[in-house]
Amino acid sequence: MRVRPIFWLLLTFSCVTALTLAALWPVQVPAVLHVQVAEQPPLRVGPAQLQLRLTDPQGTPIEQAQVTSSAWMPDMVMGPTPIHIRQVGQGSYSVQVFFSMPGAWAIKIEARAAGFTPQQQILHLEVA
Repeated sequence: MRVRPIFWLLLTFSCVTALTLAALWPVQVPAVLHVQVAEQPPLRVGPAQLQLRLTDPQGTPIEQAQVTSSAWMPDMVMGPTPIHIRQVGQGSYSVQVFFSMPGAWAIKIEARAAGFTPQQQILHLEVA
């Protein structure tokens, strides 16, 4: 039995297409986002500092990530709270937030880095 040349051509085309798609298709790896409150509880009205650590699944720090954050009081309607994010190095980021009044606060932190799945975490804090 003889295989016709069209089938060899179809097999070759399929293999080349699969390899090309595998080489060009971006793979998203999940990142790990650790958030710690640098201030000792109870938090007080005024400035507070949070420490973020962004790593890959093997624990290697992720540098040059785009980190954004927003803070609000879930029980109140109010404008945005100023938040300043600074890259410290070795996958660490410093977040400075100003709590304008006591009560329950929520802080949403989002991190994006090339080649990684975007991560999001919401912290619920009580400010005295």
